[in-house]
Amino acid sequence: MPLERRAKSRKAEALATDAPIRKPPSFELARRTLKTSESVALEIVRNIVSQNLLPGDRLPLESEMLVEYRVSRSSLREALRLLEVQGLITIRPGPGTGTVVGKAVPGNLARTLTLYLHMQGTNYDDILSAWVLTEPLLARLAAQNPDRDRVRAAMAPFVTNATGHEHGHWEISEGFDFHDRVAELANQSVLSLVLHAIGFIVGERVLTLGQRAELEEQIVHDHTLLADAIVAGDSDLSARLMTEHLEHIVRDFRAYWPQRMDEKIKSW
Repeated sequence: MPLERRAKSRKAEALATDAPIRKPPSFELARRTLKTSESVALEIVRNIVSQNLLPGDRLPLESEMLVEYRVSRSSLREALRLLEVQGLITIRPGPGTGTVVGKAVPGNLARTLTLYLHMQGTNYDDILSAWVLTEPLLARLAAQNPDRDRVRAAMAPFVTNATGHEHGHWEISEGFDFHDRVAELANQSVLSLVLHAIGFIVGERVLTLGQRAELEEQIVHDHTLLADAIVAGDSDLSARLMTEHLEHIVRDFRAYWPQRMDEKIKSW
């Protein structure tokens, strides 16, 4: 029986018996038709990639894009706003400026992801748990990176006896920098972007809530052990040390601010 006739038959049967009409399992996941502005945004991104444009490179003028994409001015501007919100372009007002290419970075993805997480009721405890589960994978992949010169250069500020260890204190930003470098070394573009977005949310929306002027000695020590393991190419040790490192941070935060754990993550 053809699918259309079969569907009509089930509907007629349901109406005759007062039974609820069952929707197909994928009904809620059905793709909606893209708006014109979304289609244009996709085309702009495709052109950026196909033309090998780099961050800071200028895009065509609005008048030129109107001709190229054959859409209304309002649809084009909405498309550009969509891309600007995602950080994929930057719109600079004024004569002689225009629109320039941005960059796909975890921070921009994290801001959008935070809206989704807040919408579904994700709390701070949930995001911390996800961080503990995902960040060790990045450490494992970083240790497996075949470009050992790149690994050594990235981890150089953090390994044992590195120049600068003698200054006696580490800024909070240096701790974030360590985790940024691990994600970049993971050498897997999809996981580096998506999983590091989780770490970015933790760093920006959770770990900065406390009154911390600098990194604790234990955290600096953890980073040193991790850097040594990643440089040595020991993926199992790197993943284990990262897990222990994050569990220590999360345990301290939960003890310091237990009342925040059940609160929904706040968006930017």
